[in-house]
Amino acid sequence: MILMIVAVAIVLVFFFLFPRPTLIALIAAIFVGAGIGIYVYFQQSDRNNSAGLVVGTSTGTQGCLDPAKPVFVQLFNGSDQQVNVVRFRLVAKRPGFSIEAYSDYLSSYKIIEPHGVYGTCWALNKYRGLESLPDKPSPKDFEWSVDISSVDFADHR
Repeated sequence: MILMIVAVAIVLVFFFLFPRPTLIALIAAIFVGAGIGIYVYFQQSDRNNSAGLVVGTSTGTQGCLDPAKPVFVQLFNGSDQQVNVVRFRLVAKRPGFSIEAYSDYLSSYKIIEPHGVYGTCWALNKYRGLESLPDKPSPKDFEWSVDISSVDFADHR
């Protein structure tokens, strides 16, 4: 904040001593700042649009034979960029209910090529898992879903 006050004071002094060059420099700085702001906005907007093209689904226990990894999750990269990391939340709900019976944050570091698919069975967190619920339900007793929280794309330099 102090730096801002000092900068305004310097601009005012230069404006009273050299009005025309100061105005030209101030206008140029505003245009450069606006150009950088527009560039950053469109870069971030493009990244958010691409992240929205990465979709996660779960078929529950279908296709998973290992009891240690009972839930199948499939990640689809619908973007034109390579995905390096997908962070998601695996959620289980009892059929017909809206409340979550189980959820856990997971990360997939599997590289997914543009328009590629990656699917695998995932282990459940035993400390916040289904064992703590009454009557100890099985993973196949739930409807599973995937909520993607963030996506990291490969840098294209």
